[in-house]
Amino acid sequence: MVRCFNVKFSPNLGDGLLSECLEKALIDLGADPDTHSIDLAARKAYGDVMMGRGTVMTFLDALPPTLRRAAVRLPLKAQSIRSWRPHFARGLEGADRVVIGGGNLISDIDLNFPTKLGLAISEAERRNLPTAFYACGVAQGWSATGLKMCRAAFARPHVRAVFLRDTDSKVLWDDLMSEATGITGEVVRDPGLMAADLYPQPPRPRDRRPVAGLGLMSHIAIRYHATDAPRSEHLDQWYLDVARGLIEQGCEVRVFTNGSPEDKAYAAQMHDRLAALGSSDQISFLTQRDPRGLCAHIADFDVLIAYRMHAVIAAYAYGVPAIALSWDRKLRSFMASVNREEFLLDVAKVPAGDCVDMAIAAARDGLPEAERAAVVAEARADVARMWAVLEPEGRMERRA
Repeated sequence: MVRCFNVKFSPNLGDGLLSECLEKALIDLGADPDTHSIDLAARKAYGDVMMGRGTVMTFLDALPPTLRRAAVRLPLKAQSIRSWRPHFARGLEGADRVVIGGGNLISDIDLNFPTKLGLAISEAERRNLPTAFYACGVAQGWSATGLKMCRAAFARPHVRAVFLRDTDSKVLWDDLMSEATGITGEVVRDPGLMAADLYPQPPRPRDRRPVAGLGLMSHIAIRYHATDAPRSEHLDQWYLDVARGLIEQGCEVRVFTNGSPEDKAYAAQMHDRLAALGSSDQISFLTQRDPRGLCAHIADFDVLIAYRMHAVIAAYAYGVPAIALSWDRKLRSFMASVNREEFLLDVAKVPAGDCVDMAIAAARDGLPEAERAAVVAEARADVARMWAVLEPEGRMERRA
């Protein structure tokens, strides 16, 4: 049985989507039907959210990086002993292989993932389980402590391979980790591209007005990860102007989030101002409890406008053209990997009217189907590459 370490039950349902896609792809390749994920935060189901998450993010956002890391060290240690290690140990019972990923896990925001990944790798090593990292992103901005922790963990001999989700991540891995671990990173497609394999959806109706999905993301969440986030007042007005422009162009606007509490709180804050732009058949508000629900919404759009990467990836999987809002290098890397960079825009620099014009054109033109199908086929083939590495005879060349 394979166990996948990831953040499946994160409130951001994009994390659950990629985790479920990876589980299905492994089972299709011959893994035991009981193959499933172990959440790195010890969550057990969708909706299992840390109380006060938004308050914690706001507090940490206000601190300089050095103070942030100091503030979280004791809670990280306490959680490691009380929650994470016991959860990982129970989850690995009966496992014979381990896959860690995907998602932006190889990162050092407040020593969070260096701590959790070290524990996961340690528990897998205790059981001598062959381990591979799959479709992970590598972030910048490492502390000396976080880098030392991850180098030591990834250098364990049972870690056979590291597959990364984009070229930028490979460059960072090879620069930061390759020499210390003896592993050269390989690039693979994101598992979320297999969303339509996991949750097939009926074709979108042709005899209706265009439906535009508008994915809201909180300025707090953007600023927590980006150095050039738009001002909150600018972001508010930009969303309002985009929604208004789409309605004026004859579109139905459906407003949603990927599920993160800070995004949901922001959507609630914006609800009345957005609702005032039109009637209920011109603008509506969507909610969902799990990745299946998120996919059902996205698959029914004719065009998507969103920051969150896995909303954009799911849209591509279902043949829905997306206008991606730039905030993180991982989104830029994805758009480049599918030849859609021209549909990546910066909210701080591009007027709302230009975004509306771009969305209308994208909805009209759609995606090149042969190219999309080839990308999804590559995503399936990449999981097979990783599966081969985890076979008993599988191995990964390590750099001398």
